Amino acid sequence: MSKLKTPVIFEIEGTGFEVDIDKQVLRQTNDQSNEISFISDMQDHGAFYKLLYDLDEQRAVHDLFDENRVKVITVPQMTGLDPEGMSAKYGLPPELVMGKSDFELIVDQTAVEQRLNGVLPRIDLAGEAFIIDLHLHELRHAANFHPVISLKSFDLTSDGWHYEAFYHPVLRQVVELDPKLLEFPEGVIKLKIPNEIGLDPVATARQYGMDERELLRRHPIQKDLKAEIMPLSETNIPALIRRNKEALQEAHRENARRIKPRNRPKF
Repeated sequence: MSKLKTPVIFEIEGTGFEVDIDKQVLRQTNDQSNEISFISDMQDHGAFYKLLYDLDEQRAVHDLFDENRVKVITVPQMTGLDPEGMSAKYGLPPELVMGKSDFELIVDQTAVEQRLNGVLPRIDLAGEAFIIDLHLHELRHAANFHPVISLKSFDLTSDGWHYEAFYHPVLRQVVELDPKLLEFPEGVIKLKIPNEIGLDPVATARQYGMDERELLRRHPIQKDLKAEIMPLSETNIPALIRRNKEALQEAHRENARRIKPRNRPKF
């Protein structure tokens, strides 16, 4: 049985904070609700972070409103605080981790350079590559540049993190299903893809005026994007077909009742 890793504790003015590299926060050891984010609560200076720390509240603040109460704290990069944990998380030897900044390790620098040089990301839709163009809100077939699939034809999931659509791989088109269908449509599947942040965080940051580095820290560029394929048997379609058949049967029974004579003639 493997041993649990001993938490790394960073002390700020006598208060211990556990380093959580998964959430990229410092969490107060005796108050788990108090978290200080490396991303939104600190300024990343490459070799270290700068933190404005409220000595009374033991929390991060965002302006030096009282020099007697707020102190500027220098915090090492997570690669320096917890090289073992960062090594395990990102699959690099510890000696390579120590020489990198958090941004360099968390965000694939080659992928970022390519994206900044205008190379658009791609996603696999049922075995075929499509170019993601958020500027035009579309997915273009990578080999033929046709067909073009509008992202507006996808539905946003309830959690807001994905898009879903019914898709015909042979036609390479998003399709609308008849709400009164009575059998499975031939060849149709359901696709789930990431939302704009997951598809292209660089374009999303530019489009919505967000901090590019901060968004990339939270949502690094994903390699080998691939749509999740769901057979219709695993969607709400079987229940829809069942309801439609039951409604049709009930309609037939109602029609039969209407045309049935109430009193048979006597001879």
